[in-house]
Amino acid sequence: QARAIRLLPQALISFPTSSAAAMAGRAFEQVADQLCREMVQQLASEHSKEVDKMYQEVSQLRNEMQNVKDMLEGYLVREEVLTQMIEELSGSHNATVNKFMALHQDFHGQAQSTMKGVQNRQLCSNPIQDAKRELDRLCEILKTPIIQPQEMHLQSYSRR
Repeated sequence: QARAIRLLPQALISFPTSSAAAMAGRAFEQVADQLCREMVQQLASEHSKEVDKMYQEVSQLRNEMQNVKDMLEGYLVREEVLTQMIEELSGSHNATVNKFMALHQDFHGQAQSTMKGVQNRQLCSNPIQDAKRELDRLCEILKTPIIQPQEMHLQSYSRR
């Protein structure tokens, strides 16, 4: 614009005054035309730069969206695998807990029967004392001498 203002007075000064109005009109037209072309070129250049910049930005965003899509697909696959693993582990855990509970119940039953056996033995007499009593009884029996058999005949028995 400053250039156009500088060119306009020079164009008016260099032409004679009779045709000065016509020449001034043409000079104005030329300057305006030149300025318009420069302005359109600048606008087109700026427009191209902005469009290129926006295209590059959109392209980068699309690449990022593709990366996110790939990551989400991988995430979904891993989640399915992890969910299946958790279900299997839960099933194994439940089976193990049930097995341990059954073993515990069996152990408890055996422990109770063992305790009953111990209690029964405690209710029975002491084996050492029983053996001593039996020994004493045998000693008493053995203190008595053996009786010698007498000769008896059937005839003497039949006489009676």
